[in-house]
Amino acid sequence: MFENWKLLVVGAGVMGSGIAQLYACKGFQVALYDKFPEQLDRAKQLIANNMENLIKEGLATQEEAERTKTLISYETELEKCAPQADLVLESVFENADVKRETFAQLDKLCASDCILCSNTSASNIFEIAPVSHPERQIITHYFNPPFIMDLVEVVMGPKTSDETLDKVKSFLIQVGKEPAVLKQYIPGFIVNRIATAITREAGYMVTQGWVSAQDIDSAIRNTSGIRYAFEGPMALYDIVGWDLTTSVSVGVHKSLCNDTEIGNSLGKELVAKGELGLKSGKGVFDYAGVDPQQFMNERAAKIIKMVKAIKEL
Repeated sequence: MFENWKLLVVGAGVMGSGIAQLYACKGFQVALYDKFPEQLDRAKQLIANNMENLIKEGLATQEEAERTKTLISYETELEKCAPQADLVLESVFENADVKRETFAQLDKLCASDCILCSNTSASNIFEIAPVSHPERQIITHYFNPPFIMDLVEVVMGPKTSDETLDKVKSFLIQVGKEPAVLKQYIPGFIVNRIATAITREAGYMVTQGWVSAQDIDSAIRNTSGIRYAFEGPMALYDIVGWDLTTSVSVGVHKSLCNDTEIGNSLGKELVAKGELGLKSGKGVFDYAGVDPQQFMNERAAKIIKMVKAIKEL
């Protein structure tokens, strides 16, 4: 059904280049657009490095790497590649004006039956970037690295058609992804919404002096980190029993952080000190002397090992 589809990825950052790589690996012709040539040069090198890592991990062959290289074209003129696209995957900077301008261009240049996807992790694209065919506009939120992580959150807009949703879901499933559907836009979608609740409570416990950041990570890694590979929180509560969990939660809920102004109090303290994490050399943990690219490569290797192990369950 989708074999002849031509894809256009708009924005050649880490996520955009990863998405382009994903679909080229699956045999699709992909145009990767960015108005900055230097960004495309970086994307080309990043994709080559990613493919080398996949070969090392046994997840790709040299032949697949060569095919991937030939299936991606690097474009600086949207007018040349947008009209041919059957599916667009927008992955530009998370800024309302940039998103609005990008979709306005796509709306003019793309065919009326082209599906317009946004890889936004935060923006209500349906409000800030309206298009003339809103039934074909949808959010597809990938996770980094998109050529390894299986989940894609699929978010419908108020006028997204069921036909568009069905096509996008089928397309994602065909390439090995796991779509999780939200019937309407909500801030944070599924994963970031739950992650925000967890990290707010974790930060609160640290700032209260009840526990260290290391102990929080140790507690989660050695319980939920193991179980969540094969059962989510809903299934876990089914097993424990909703009568017990509901009874216990009454007391716990009263003691949870419910700050809606500051949000994550620990995060606010760290930002004020310039301790942003890996990119600044220090966050709750110390990254002095750590090469960020090597760190991320090692992290990706761990994710690959976990994905392999989970698939054997």
